[in-house]
Amino acid sequence: MSTDKQVRTAALAWDTVVRPALALVATELKSVPFSLAVLAVFLGAGAATGSFLAGPPEHLLDLAGVSGPGLREGNWWSLFTSLFFATNPLAYLAASVMIIVLLGLAERKLGSRAAAGLLFGGQFAAVTLFLLITQLAQYAGDGWLDRMADDILIGPYGPVLAAGLAGSARLPVLWQRRFRTAVVSVSLLLVLYIGHAETVIGLLGALLGLLAGWWIQGDQGKLHRHRSTGRETRNLLALTVAVFAVGPILTGIARAPTGPLALLRDVVLNPMPTFGELAFNCGATVEASCLEAGRAGFAGPFGLALAVVPVVLLLICADGMRRGRRLALNIAITIQLAVTALAAVYLALFALVPSRPNGPQAAPMGSAFAHVLPLVVVPLLLALVLWLNRRQFRVQTQPAARRTLAAVIGGTWAVLATAYTAAWLWSGGLSRDGGLLGLFAELARQYVPVPIPQHYHRVFADRNSLEAVLFAYSGPVFWVVALVAVWAVLLGGQHGHDSGRQDRSKARDLLHQGGGPLSWMALWEPNTYWFSPDGQGAVAYQQHGSVALTLGDAFGPPHTRQAVTEGFLEHCRTHALVPALYSCDGSMWPVLRERGFARVPVAQETRLAIRELEFKGKEWQNVRTALNRAAKLGVKAVWGPYHSLPAALRTRLTEVSEEWAANKSVPEMGFTLGGVDELDDDEVLCCLAVDGNGTVHGITSWLPVYDGGRLVSRTLDVMRRGADGFPGVMEFLIASAVLELRESVEVISLSGSPLANDGGTGGDAGSRDSAENLVRILDLVGHALEPVYGFRSLAAFKSRFKPEYRALYLYYQDPLHLPAIGRALTRAYLPGLSLAQGARLVRNLVK
Repeated sequence: MSTDKQVRTAALAWDTVVRPALALVATELKSVPFSLAVLAVFLGAGAATGSFLAGPPEHLLDLAGVSGPGLREGNWWSLFTSLFFATNPLAYLAASVMIIVLLGLAERKLGSRAAAGLLFGGQFAAVTLFLLITQLAQYAGDGWLDRMADDILIGPYGPVLAAGLAGSARLPVLWQRRFRTAVVSVSLLLVLYIGHAETVIGLLGALLGLLAGWWIQGDQGKLHRHRSTGRETRNLLALTVAVFAVGPILTGIARAPTGPLALLRDVVLNPMPTFGELAFNCGATVEASCLEAGRAGFAGPFGLALAVVPVVLLLICADGMRRGRRLALNIAITIQLAVTALAAVYLALFALVPSRPNGPQAAPMGSAFAHVLPLVVVPLLLALVLWLNRRQFRVQTQPAARRTLAAVIGGTWAVLATAYTAAWLWSGGLSRDGGLLGLFAELARQYVPVPIPQHYHRVFADRNSLEAVLFAYSGPVFWVVALVAVWAVLLGGQHGHDSGRQDRSKARDLLHQGGGPLSWMALWEPNTYWFSPDGQGAVAYQQHGSVALTLGDAFGPPHTRQAVTEGFLEHCRTHALVPALYSCDGSMWPVLRERGFARVPVAQETRLAIRELEFKGKEWQNVRTALNRAAKLGVKAVWGPYHSLPAALRTRLTEVSEEWAANKSVPEMGFTLGGVDELDDDEVLCCLAVDGNGTVHGITSWLPVYDGGRLVSRTLDVMRRGADGFPGVMEFLIASAVLELRESVEVISLSGSPLANDGGTGGDAGSRDSAENLVRILDLVGHALEPVYGFRSLAAFKSRFKPEYRALYLYYQDPLHLPAIGRALTRAYLPGLSLAQGARLVRNLVK
């Protein structure tokens, strides 16, 4: 009986898992016949010539490899026959995977003829460009690329990368960006750290593929850059940091690395030479080879493990950056700047090395200097890129955790460095190692980190035992402590929003007691909170300059709203802040008018009473059409919190959001406009229009509104239409919300359309006069952003549902504060707006 059960289980697994998977693989393979043919010829040629283990035999190199001398001798066919060989088993494996994945991608997306043209045309273009660059380098006397001028190129790396990146033009925006970032980063990494001819031609092929991809997308004549959401920007930056983190390890395991950053192996994986060692080994002959001075290696696996600690630390930071943590970004920038500083010490050592008295004719320092210079430039550029995108990292570590981390790491370093400095001075280091510069070099060698040398007795022959022990163990101890401390803070529960996890929890509790249609947005970053002294209410606001810009009304029990608002105004007066009460309803207008406030409408909230709503009559024809079309296409509304959705739907949701953001000419907006990050809340409902194939046609999200602990309404927030969404998908999603939510709430809000007011100022004549300029500015901004965000079109769309309208206002106290309030609104809605983007927006306003 047990055997029969096992047989049935195996048969079920075969029918439900294995067979569909094999069918999918077979279908994919059938779609790439040209790629399979290339792979078959590639493997067949390797087997026929016995090239798998050590590359093609020497007598076949005219056929299996292409080179400048060979082409000059008339072996033109080698330009294409070299595609079907590789140099070792690992190269055969890597090339086979690249053919199936990258060339297969080009064939699936562009067709077999285009894939063939890209493969052979890419080989011709990449080899031609490679030969041109190496010849120019030879003419310029470069110490790296000129040595490749006569190298024999074997393998399909360049053309396959060109085909794959060209084919990426037909990928969805999200995966296109990730694919291109990963491929180009890895290609650049291999060139910088390994630097063999195969890596150079691979990068050239990748760049040619990028150009072809841009041309295929129809962006001839310009380098079009799709805009990313904040989440995707963090993902890409984290990926870049992770890729470049493993570079020094690659140089440690590669055979004879020659790339511009290969010397970073000596900074991270080997000790830096002392001033005396550099002078003794180099003297007047200062060439790149003298950088090998002082490389004592590692004392077993323990030393190697310690050498990769900075790499592990950067990988941890990359994961923290993916989660939006500012501390992870700061640590990554600090590490890149530290590598820059240590490489600068190398440059200083070269500049100050003395000449050997009876040495040979002094050689120019240019070669060695040029090899070290990239060590300074590349990490500095990476640090600069991270710093320029710092606004995307808004999740702060709790102050107590930051102080503890700084104290542990700084204290450990101070103790170890002070102890070594004292021992160094005691043993006569001032005269032995060239003064204070020698001390700095010694300290740098310890914290890069420096492993325990194998030739211990030779390196420390002129030092006392205490200095030798501190020199050998200070670096390992420091890095282990730093790694454990950073691991505990970055991967622990020490993070929250800008105002702190505890404040956010208090705000959530108050929101359950009462709030307006936009009040749930108070939980978004980077809002901070003012709590009333009795803890019965709160106001969410952002401070931009001297302006305290609130998001909606005060929240908490309804009877406390007036007292909480007055308390917040007193808080602003005490702290010299300008209160700007934004997107508030008219309930507080009598009280605020008595305090000298004026108001201007900034949005129109649309509300639907859904319990009795029926989609009947001519005015609902569009909605009925959308529901019928969805039924014919097999599209259904899928409801649930973000984390409860299947992983495939979450991925597709992110893709739809990225495709939407990619078509915007200004950064992703914030403040009262949520995105994917704001869906990470178990009380926020998502509604996805999904067909039978798993395609997501559109997305909406609904924020809760509570009163006295009871859910009374939902507010529409995120609205995204997929690129393949059927006409009327948004009508379908809102109609589905009416049908779904009428069992739990009586009213839903379609939210306000920011910057889409009717142009009136409201209030009395005096307030209308004082707010006229701000109204004009808001109206101009709304018109300028209409092609981008469609606020007015959105308001017109919502009007189809015959809603009840309610104006939302900006309350302000002094007309002289309006310019500052306008700047605060710009920073709140467009936190990532750069100077150039701001200039373009101003030009649009002028037009």
